[in-house]
Amino acid sequence: MNNHRFLRSLLVILLEAALFAALTWYVHREAGSPFDPNIPEGGEAPHLLLAAWWLVGGRLAVNCGRLLFYRPNRSQEVRMVSDLMAAAIYLATIFAIIRFAFGLPIGGLLATSGIIAIVLGLALQSTLGDVFSGIAVGLERPYKPGDIITVDSGVEGTVVQINWRSTQIATGYNNIVIIPNSVIAKSRLENRSAPTTARGDNIVLSLDPQIDPRRCLSALGAAVRSCRIPLAEPVPSVICNGLQGDGARYEIWYSVASSSDISSARTELYTQVHRHLRHAGIALAVAGRPRTIPVKVPMIDDLLEQSDILGILTAEERDVLAKHFKKVALECGETLVKEGDPPTALYLIASGTVEIDRHDRTMAISRLGPGEAFGLIALMTDTPYSVTAIALTAISAYRLSKEDIATALKDRPEMMVGLEALARRGQEILDRELAAHEQAPLKSPEMFLSRLRQFLGRLGGN
Repeated sequence: MNNHRFLRSLLVILLEAALFAALTWYVHREAGSPFDPNIPEGGEAPHLLLAAWWLVGGRLAVNCGRLLFYRPNRSQEVRMVSDLMAAAIYLATIFAIIRFAFGLPIGGLLATSGIIAIVLGLALQSTLGDVFSGIAVGLERPYKPGDIITVDSGVEGTVVQINWRSTQIATGYNNIVIIPNSVIAKSRLENRSAPTTARGDNIVLSLDPQIDPRRCLSALGAAVRSCRIPLAEPVPSVICNGLQGDGARYEIWYSVASSSDISSARTELYTQVHRHLRHAGIALAVAGRPRTIPVKVPMIDDLLEQSDILGILTAEERDVLAKHFKKVALECGETLVKEGDPPTALYLIASGTVEIDRHDRTMAISRLGPGEAFGLIALMTDTPYSVTAIALTAISAYRLSKEDIATALKDRPEMMVGLEALARRGQEILDRELAAHEQAPLKSPEMFLSRLRQFLGRLGGN
């Protein structure tokens, strides 16, 4: 398409050049030189002939200039230079027609036009400011259509169009904001798309100043590692940059792939921060108050009650199981369960972050935090672990082994009914486990129930 446009422009120039050559020959025959014509008095035709010669010549010069600046995808500044050149040529052509075709003096006209220009300049000062600012923006190119920019007036969005007078920006609320170029030229801009679309962001928290900063940094670091939306590179960082009587100031710095991820990343990060701080017993500080309300650290009873899997058991059943959970601590990098190993226990995370991974990576990596459990389906169906669970940070967890479940059933045989209730929620539990890459879904809840009863039956026979 661009080649067709170029060939069409070239054909137009050739036709205009032929017309200009014919007019030149005719003008020289009828009136001599166009710059010093010999026009007999009372003749109107030579005047019109000379005017046509100057108009065709001006038009030919403009088209030749545009062909000279022709590019398949012309930039904004090239278009501006081309338009300015065309305006100058047409203006010069008008003065040439007045002076040479009609023989009128242009000195007074130039003086008058200068005064008119001053008056118009004062009247159109704002508009002209926008136009010249648009020229400056076009030449400097601090942004282009498609870039995400932030103007210090509080406007942020995607650049839709840049013209002589204004810049149009589409905001996140599906609105178009039109900002005059004179405002753009005087404003502080941030181009969120240069040099890449990745964008850095941070959140600031004020925590209980009486808590050891090392505990706070550990909890916040685990919260960041639990998130999936922030980029792994550059590595997110957590710093403590202030200690006051009414709070210790912490900042979490991270990056996202684009500005559109900022809101979801902030939501995810605040959610994880709330969860990890709560399970670590760390309270948020209140400005102006030197003391905070203590936060109760959830114990095994609380974790079982709040668990979306084990929470469906009755309070009595949870109490029986709680007595058999054993607390374990692992350092960063240690393995809780390994893919392919026979199931031995389920885990309920108390603090820290666990990464769930599969060798073949057929599913996306998942990360689990405080209050979340894994290993239940593999244990209940007596199938090998299909994932590996690694401590992404230092963690504390509660472990319930197969033998512990057998002991609990001996103490309370009727609890088998409560465990079978898990099967009646089969699909929800399977979906939960799929998020942790535990096992391909069983074909039906009945199969789940059958395997569960076989497992419980073997335990009851021990």
